[in-house]
Amino acid sequence: MIGTVTAQQTYQNKKFKDGIQSIQVYPEGNPLGYPFIGLNSGENLEFHFDMMSTDLSVLSFGVIHCSHDWKKSDLESSEYLTGFQTQNISTFEAAFNTMYEYAHYEFLFPNDMSKPKYSGNYAMIVFEGNDLNDTNSWLVTYRFMIYESAVSVLSKVGPSSVIADRYTSQEVDFDIAYKDFTMYDPMREINVSILQNMQWDNAKHGLKPIFLKPDVLTFDYNLGENAFGGGSEWRNFDAKNTRYVSAEVEAIMLESDGFNYYLRTDLPEGKRAYASWADLNGNFLVKNDQADNSNLEAEYILVHFRLKIPETPESEVLIEGKFNQFDSTPIKCTYDKTEGVYKAKVLLKQGYYNYRYSIHDTYFSVNDHRSTEGNYAATENDYHIIVYKYDRNLECDRIIAVKADKSFR
Repeated sequence: MIGTVTAQQTYQNKKFKDGIQSIQVYPEGNPLGYPFIGLNSGENLEFHFDMMSTDLSVLSFGVIHCSHDWKKSDLESSEYLTGFQTQNISTFEAAFNTMYEYAHYEFLFPNDMSKPKYSGNYAMIVFEGNDLNDTNSWLVTYRFMIYESAVSVLSKVGPSSVIADRYTSQEVDFDIAYKDFTMYDPMREINVSILQNMQWDNAKHGLKPIFLKPDVLTFDYNLGENAFGGGSEWRNFDAKNTRYVSAEVEAIMLESDGFNYYLRTDLPEGKRAYASWADLNGNFLVKNDQADNSNLEAEYILVHFRLKIPETPESEVLIEGKFNQFDSTPIKCTYDKTEGVYKAKVLLKQGYYNYRYSIHDTYFSVNDHRSTEGNYAATENDYHIIVYKYDRNLECDRIIAVKADKSFR
């Protein structure tokens, strides 16, 4: 049965086929950056991924304009793009000097063949064949944003105004200053999303102003509508060099299935006092210190995770980070009764990784990392405030501002 795109479909960061690894989307030249670029700014986004195969297939990508809630907008591609909606991926090459065989694919957007006319949410679709609308051919979908700087956002990140959450949560308060920018009905036209560390699973969407002043919209809630659990600094490990053991790695073994990295046994952090260290806020960096081109020469390794906690009946222990789109592709641990640890063995490309553990309870829809990692208002996090305005003339949601901020700068 052929799948087709529907108007109510929500586009997510997701892979649809096994064997696709190391998906990265970032501003050109900035592998730790976030997938935002300015409209008509001359900036480009880099898209990277690997196929664990020696078959160098010709793949394609297509671009879809979305509403503020990530559903397909009512615009035709000719309305929001100058050029072609779909293109072949012309840059792909087989890896070399590696034990695992894979093909690396990469492309830029915008490019000479296609440029966006409007700001807004966009979904990038990587697919096989010739039909972008055949969802059965999709390999990867990924969200990215093109923004304008039509209004100003003044923001402040601090402890939650809810007294009970003051030591565990962070609140993002902000004003939108829109002098010389026309707004007829801000309560209907404006929607705001806030993201913590570019995680879509816990983002706040559809925020509306609580005060309307001349040329200023105020978003300063008192009941936690704009608050996030602070979490903790991310666990990390360094796998950029197969010759040396880093501080977080107990042993590196060359076995029949390749290089195996055995991480030191992790302990739960939920009941410990807050501790600060530098991290990438969940991100990862592909890197082989011994290679000239890490995209093609970084080795795939098997990373062994171990978390020492009692068994949790009716719950799953998961590993998450940017490398698996914060659990959009779940990595489940299994419990070893003899050792009293949860274990997982994960295939990852050489580099530097942030990760954390979470618990998925059968009776709750949201993963919980409070007991495994802790929840502290003092944690350093990245926040992005995205301001959407519904344009009645264009009949779509524009992004009229993006503001980046940090907790405890």
